[in-house]
Amino acid sequence: MEEQGRVLTVPEALVNRRATRRFDPNHPLSDDLLKRILGLAACAPSSTNLQPWRFLVVRTEKNRARLRACAFNQPKVTDAPVMVIVLGYKNAYETHLEPMLANRVELGAMTTDGAAEVKARVSRSFPNNPDLATWALRSSMLASMSMLVAAESLGVASAPMEGFDHARVKEEFGVPDDHIVCCLVALGHALATDPFPGRFGLTEVCYEEHFGQPWTLGEPETLL
Repeated sequence: MEEQGRVLTVPEALVNRRATRRFDPNHPLSDDLLKRILGLAACAPSSTNLQPWRFLVVRTEKNRARLRACAFNQPKVTDAPVMVIVLGYKNAYETHLEPMLANRVELGAMTTDGAAEVKARVSRSFPNNPDLATWALRSSMLASMSMLVAAESLGVASAPMEGFDHARVKEEFGVPDDHIVCCLVALGHALATDPFPGRFGLTEVCYEEHFGQPWTLGEPETLL
């Protein structure tokens, strides 16, 4: 992670980002930085632009201690000054479709006829979707990744966390049944930066045209 000051480019943020293990509990995160990170995270893409992510921001010492108890007592939950519970809202199509379409029409991004077509399509397909939880999870995880990259670009350390009791988080923080807990994201400043843990090359993770068919273009000369 770069020191705060220069905003990193997207390639720099992706290459430099680490899941921080140890946060400095005495280094707070400013309101302005937090708002920028959350605002950038909310620029993530989503199916039909329904934006089903919800960010439950936990900042007080008391509530971070409650969240730590839900996260198998991991120290970073209380060491980091900000914890974000990333939620996926399964019923966004019921409550936010019309406001979203109206906003797109007002911005000139869609015609009224186009909005009517989208509304009709969503009204047909979403109520019959047997797995809205997966739909909400996918978009919300895209927002989570956007949050991590945004934080890194602004000089803020982060750590995505999947080790927690989903049911207990929902109970402790009043999360309704039409929301799912996607992940936790710790935000703050690192006490130390871990070395790069390495990544598999493209020949290991890419195929060409058909599953199992070898990748032949090789590796990039540089990521920056």
